[in-house]
Amino acid sequence: MNTTQIGAWAEDIAWQHMQQHGWQLVERNFFCKGGELDIIARKDNVLAFVEVKYRKHHTMGGAVASLSKAKQRHLIHSAKVFLQRYPLFNNMDCRFDLVAISGSNSPHSQVQIQWLDNAFIT
Repeated sequence: MNTTQIGAWAEDIAWQHMQQHGWQLVERNFFCKGGELDIIARKDNVLAFVEVKYRKHHTMGGAVASLSKAKQRHLIHSAKVFLQRYPLFNNMDCRFDLVAISGSNSPHSQVQIQWLDNAFIT
């Protein structure tokens, strides 16, 4: 698999995991100038902007450690653009989550999923 396919695969796993916990999909792969949001989901009155990170190994902190300050700024910018385009979500409680997936991306292998809600605060 190339990196685009691996990213889509990781996002599929993350979304399946969120769905099992009662989340509803608002949008996947929201693009705007200056950023992208992998998954936007809602549950009750919470709107989550979810970044999905995949790392094959846990070395160097794994997927969790890969959420840099620069990436956080891009996520915040993209979330602001999303809320400007879709104001009906403005009354919801918003947060930034990280779904970190580690392990092999072979078809029958096990992966570890770590879901950090409120991964960072603006």
